[in-house]
Amino acid sequence: MKKILVPTDFSGFAHNALEVAADIAFKTNAEIMLLHANEKMVTATPLAEYYLYDKAIEDEYLDMVTESLKKTLAEIAESGKFARVKVKTAVIGGPMVSVIEDFVKDHAIDLVVMGTRGVSGMEEIIVGSNTEKVIRRVKCPVLAVPSPAVSFGKIVFPTTLKESQLPAFKAFAALQKIFSGEVSLLYINDPGHFKNTAAMEAQKDFLVKESGLKNATLFVSDTEVFNEEDAILDFAHQNHADLIVMGTHQRRGLAHFFMGSMTEDTVNHSDIPVLSLSIK
Repeated sequence: MKKILVPTDFSGFAHNALEVAADIAFKTNAEIMLLHANEKMVTATPLAEYYLYDKAIEDEYLDMVTESLKKTLAEIAESGKFARVKVKTAVIGGPMVSVIEDFVKDHAIDLVVMGTRGVSGMEEIIVGSNTEKVIRRVKCPVLAVPSPAVSFGKIVFPTTLKESQLPAFKAFAALQKIFSGEVSLLYINDPGHFKNTAAMEAQKDFLVKESGLKNATLFVSDTEVFNEEDAILDFAHQNHADLIVMGTHQRRGLAHFFMGSMTEDTVNHSDIPVLSLSIK
């Protein structure tokens, strides 16, 4: 873990993400990249001979961004816990999700930590959250943070136990020095997939051995599954989980429209931090 990206819009949600990222950076001696996407620069588009761009407004906005970044850095510096955390800042013009995607590629980011307020109903269908879109587009792990996290002592990792999930197991095993709590592997029972509990345990043992995952115990959901996302969140709350870890296929376009993503849905509705891992 060398570089952690924290996108910020200076909201309370972004500050929650920064606190969690600073805690991780302190443990791993990683560097935080605090990024603000200046979307104001793309709201006015040239049209024929008219160009709706006001430099004075742009300069005023950039002055506000500069002061907000300085204030955020000062708050971190005042905390003894984070005194050794290295933080760099960047302001880049463009749509937030595209700016983040390019920044991750260009700077070899190891982890993105984003605050999320969640969305639901028509807002979720039409707009979705920026965090959800980032999860769909970047290759590195994304930690969605709805509130300041104290620890990651209890971790829920929903899994189909299929071999295709091995990349997610390996990715999380590599992060266990950071997220070092007890791992509850949650299998939501599909009677047609495994014949018995022994077969499930054998497949779990295979994935754990191949990935190097530690401190993991298998749990089988005995809930009547009408909504897998609800089953995951119910289990996480009942077991006082501090973190939910999920693999994602990062579907886009029509595949995403028709098939959706359980990981993104969970991020949108969870009040527990969710760590998404690409298995594409």
